[in-house]
Amino acid sequence: MPRLYLTDFELGSVLGVGTVGTIYDGRVRTDIEVSPSAERLVGQDLAIKILHPNVSSDDLIQARFRREMMILERLEHPNIIGYFGGGSEDGKFFYVMQRVDGGTIKDLIDQSGRLLWPVVVDVTRQVSSALQCAHNHGVVHRDLKPSNLFLTRDAQVKLGDFGIARDEHSADLTHQGLTVGTHAYMAPEQITGDSAISGKADLYALGCCMFEMLTGQKVFSGENFAQLFEQHLRMSPPRVSTRVSDVPPELDDIIDQCLAKRPEDRPFNARAVQGVMLTIGEKYGLSYSPATGDPGRIGPPATGELAPQAHDVAAESVTGKGRDLLEQQIRSRQGLQPRAAIPAWKLAMVALLLAVVLGIAAMLG
Repeated sequence: MPRLYLTDFELGSVLGVGTVGTIYDGRVRTDIEVSPSAERLVGQDLAIKILHPNVSSDDLIQARFRREMMILERLEHPNIIGYFGGGSEDGKFFYVMQRVDGGTIKDLIDQSGRLLWPVVVDVTRQVSSALQCAHNHGVVHRDLKPSNLFLTRDAQVKLGDFGIARDEHSADLTHQGLTVGTHAYMAPEQITGDSAISGKADLYALGCCMFEMLTGQKVFSGENFAQLFEQHLRMSPPRVSTRVSDVPPELDDIIDQCLAKRPEDRPFNARAVQGVMLTIGEKYGLSYSPATGDPGRIGPPATGELAPQAHDVAAESVTGKGRDLLEQQIRSRQGLQPRAAIPAWKLAMVALLLAVVLGIAAMLG
């Protein structure tokens, strides 16, 4: 990928501050002649991550920052933050990426406490697709959590922050026996510093995220990292169905499977989790025709009626009603009007019908 120069960009407001870097709103400068590699980005919504000066001299942090850039360059996927290039200039390490303006899943949980289960089905479908792409390239994220699930205003999920990701094609930058990750979402094998950590660790974190999205609570709630580690290692996780009643049993089961202590007891891969989301979408009528954008009715198919098949409709449409509801929530949070293509009254009708979906499914057997 062509090298970019920081001087080709104008930095705007701060979008976020992390432990090692600051992310700025950015745009290509128009008052100077910029490099050809920057010129191709004119007019695009950009975010620029710059390593903090006070840590930029740390060799390990530098190596992680470069590793993150190398990983993002390889991972081209609609549900992973887009990467445009980067480098270092005058001692400043930076890279340029896609800017998304819908906030994060954490923002929505903080605001509403929990998300509707069709929304969680669609979010999980998207995240699973992103994880499968990463795992296919030998990348284990190791820090999957709601604050790293970014949202566009039209409810597309973007997995970001690969700062502590493990690249199975390169030497691990974490010494064996050390733990990396966020305590509330770490798989047992991460906690013990297992050298054979795989994508199954991301599936455990995905289970933690799904549980939190549905209940508004973390799986475990230890008061310190020692208590959390003990709970992740030894305590059986609660079932989602013990906290909320309106969740399909298939969703409850796959979350419990993701939270298995042993990696081999979790789903085979992220694609398997995505397949469960599509099955739920078909069974409970979350799909709609992409041609009409009509949410239609929600619920299981009537007796004698065939559920829509995955090969007849794009995967995105199979859980489309969940995405519609998510988009409505994002736009409402930002004070924006729902898009005209999706009438608000139809979305409201979908939300009302969610309460009876599981009852109808039970009656139909």
